[in-house]
Amino acid sequence: MRLLERCALVVAATALGGGCSHNQKVASAPAAHPAPAVAAARPPARAKAPPPPVEVAKHKESGDEAIYFDFDSSTLRSDAGQVLQGVADAVRGQGHALEIDGNCDELGTTEYNLALGEARARAAKDYLVHMGVPADRITTLSYGSERPKDPGHDESAHAKNRRDDLVVR
Repeated sequence: MRLLERCALVVAATALGGGCSHNQKVASAPAAHPAPAVAAARPPARAKAPPPPVEVAKHKESGDEAIYFDFDSSTLRSDAGQVLQGVADAVRGQGHALEIDGNCDELGTTEYNLALGEARARAAKDYLVHMGVPADRITTLSYGSERPKDPGHDESAHAKNRRDDLVVR
């Protein structure tokens, strides 16, 4: 992410949050967005057949479906495509709603991490909408660094915390 884009995200998060308290969540309203910027995780030109019911059930039972991001990035990685395909099939095929929770590592300010978490959640939402999931069934939230998956303070912990949690409801 370029410096100018990062600055714009921080300014937007500060303006929306009015100072942002430490435990504040930022929610976004569904809106039309341009095609997502995705590294190598573009949706296929034609839809794949839905996964067998066992795979969808396994996804719903895990309760721990997530996609991960590189440091200081909201660009979807190539490994996100398969996870998002399974989630898209579950949401489209069974009429479920989806909550995408953007998360960050502990590096960066609270305001910056809230903005980055929102950008990460939006990237996943844009990808799913591009795959045919109705935008009104997807809610995005940013928790910044407030909900770490791993409470450690090393790179291994940070990598686990740079994620979107995908909650099918």
